[in-house]
Amino acid sequence: MDFTLPRKLQADNFTPLKRTPWAGTAITSTIKDAVLPGRVGEAVGESWEFSCDPQMPSRLVEGDMLLADYCRLGGERVLGEQVDRVDILVKLLHAASPLSLQLHPTDGDPNLKSSESGKPESWLVWHCEPGAGLYLGFREAIALDTLRELLESGADLRPHLQFVPVKPYDYFEILPHVPHAIGPGVLLLEPQRVLPGKSGKTYRLWDWNRTYDEQGQPSPQGSPRQLHIAEALPLLDPGHQCGDGYVATLRREAELTTYDGLTIRRYPANDCYQLVVIESTSQVNLWMHSEGYLCLTNLQGEFRWSQDHLRQGETAILPQSCLPSTFTLKPQTRLCLLGPALTPVQLKLA
Repeated sequence: MDFTLPRKLQADNFTPLKRTPWAGTAITSTIKDAVLPGRVGEAVGESWEFSCDPQMPSRLVEGDMLLADYCRLGGERVLGEQVDRVDILVKLLHAASPLSLQLHPTDGDPNLKSSESGKPESWLVWHCEPGAGLYLGFREAIALDTLRELLESGADLRPHLQFVPVKPYDYFEILPHVPHAIGPGVLLLEPQRVLPGKSGKTYRLWDWNRTYDEQGQPSPQGSPRQLHIAEALPLLDPGHQCGDGYVATLRREAELTTYDGLTIRRYPANDCYQLVVIESTSQVNLWMHSEGYLCLTNLQGEFRWSQDHLRQGETAILPQSCLPSTFTLKPQTRLCLLGPALTPVQLKLA
């Protein structure tokens, strides 16, 4: 197999609706409408764009090979000399109703199964309806015992949650133990770190007192989804995870670089990955390099290389062996680029 070319991934790796009953339609209607015209308007909560998770693995367009197998076969030709595993996972997510209030454990959490890991993640807001936002922590300090009583009694938790209005390009680090929920009307890119061969774990604290039928649709005669109150409560610190000051500790600002026809937003790297957003207003040639692999998700326009192109709604892996290379961005193209934190991406006009 040739490991010197970008490899496109299949564009329809969607979470079943039963797992995402809060799903909206923006992913199929505004992101993947050209690449998957037969699915326009379908409710899709999550599109797993780049995944080696055994539950929802990505596959190459060419040959139907698992992304995990491609990386294993390519070894250093794909990953580079400094990277020994693929633990980045990238999703698109759109909510028509709020997600459950939840948190993620650390890898060493005693309640994790052998097949599970923690999953520190980040949120890049790509689009949001007027007034839309996220829930991060609590509005005011609350005692843990009081929170336990509210959760166990099925009380309405909304008066206690910290609502955060958002705008495009807002970026947040959702570290382990951070209580969080995505509100309706938000479309975001969600990078995560999940240990190879495992699935990331979520503990649900509260699900807005909703009930669902067997197909995952809201129903007054249905049943609630499973909660994990006993597992999650010991991980919370609601006396300090509150207010605007707490939200500020999770927010990250991009370093902005502008050229003629090109804007690059480089968000701070965490321990696992770095996100870069690239936008063109005219046709530009972009030189790109990294000592490791890169994940490239095209959310608008067209990204070209000598043999092929990446359309809106498609994701590709750029193996280390194909870099450095020069790529062409058509006018009005917007891309999200992720790579391991160990191997920062280098970008400049060609």
